[in-house]
Amino acid sequence: MGAPSKASAAAPEAAAVQKPKKAVSAYWLYSNEVRDEVIKAQKEANGGKVKFGDTAKEISSKWAAISEAEKKVYEDKAAADKQRYAAEWKAFLEASDPAGTLRQKYQHMIPKKPLTPYFVFSQDPVLREKATQSLKDEGKDASNKQVVSKLAEMWKAASAEVKAPFEERHKKEQAEFLEKQKAWQATPEFAEIEKAQRAQEEQRKAETEQQAAEAKEPEKEAKTGKKRSRSAPAAERTPKAAKEPKEKTPAQSAPAAESKRPKKGGKKEEPAPQIDAGVLAQAAKLGFEGALKNLAARPEVVACGKSSEALLAALQTSNGLVNPAKRALLGA
Repeated sequence: MGAPSKASAAAPEAAAVQKPKKAVSAYWLYSNEVRDEVIKAQKEANGGKVKFGDTAKEISSKWAAISEAEKKVYEDKAAADKQRYAAEWKAFLEASDPAGTLRQKYQHMIPKKPLTPYFVFSQDPVLREKATQSLKDEGKDASNKQVVSKLAEMWKAASAEVKAPFEERHKKEQAEFLEKQKAWQATPEFAEIEKAQRAQEEQRKAETEQQAAEAKEPEKEAKTGKKRSRSAPAAERTPKAAKEPKEKTPAQSAPAAESKRPKKGGKKEEPAPQIDAGVLAQAAKLGFEGALKNLAARPEVVACGKSSEALLAALQTSNGLVNPAKRALLGA
């Protein structure tokens, strides 16, 4: 047997790293400390009965009544727990996602992709003011959500001459980005990230193969047991059963219609939603790539025919929450 690969050796180590428990608040620490005492007192006062709501109210009242000096004891413990969580979270990320940790470390060196023409358009103060005024003239609410929606409509209806300056700016910034990207990819820091990424992929592959092998073990054991039960010793068979041949009966064949009937296939996969590449790149930069794909795949959103820019704008307004973004799009 060959020596185990580095990836497979690293798999148990990565699996051993557990996601740290979140830090708790000062009030939570206090409530855990006094809860049993409060419940005991309530049981004595109410014939052994306790209501969760009453317990919570009592603890809240006791917390409000203690002095600032007493509260500071719990606040100091909470601050220490917060530091514990930060340290453990950092260690967890370094172990579970070393490539991502390196990207965070070198983010000041990684070139940022330029904004799309639409986003440059939507951030123009003059155009935002124009969209706000247009909504007011129509007697509509001029909230940020409505302004973003209005800007998306304005961009969609804009002529080529109006869009040209924004597209030219994007083209220039894209060329500058590609030059910076080329220089970045020649750095040792980029090579370090790539190496970590390859190691992660090898580790995941090894873990997947190991899980698949473990899943097949019970199936193999079951098949082996069936073979053993079928191969009974010849001595156990009765002579009569061995000598008397059974009358042969013609094998029943399935009707021709059934044999020729085509097997039902699985459900056809829905085509992936079409998202503008530039908008998808901008979404990735903002951390909304998954949310944008999720939103774009919703049947109601597909049916409403909104542009990729409008979808991402709605996600920005909802801070990346898909359902609020969907409601904003369908209600616009």
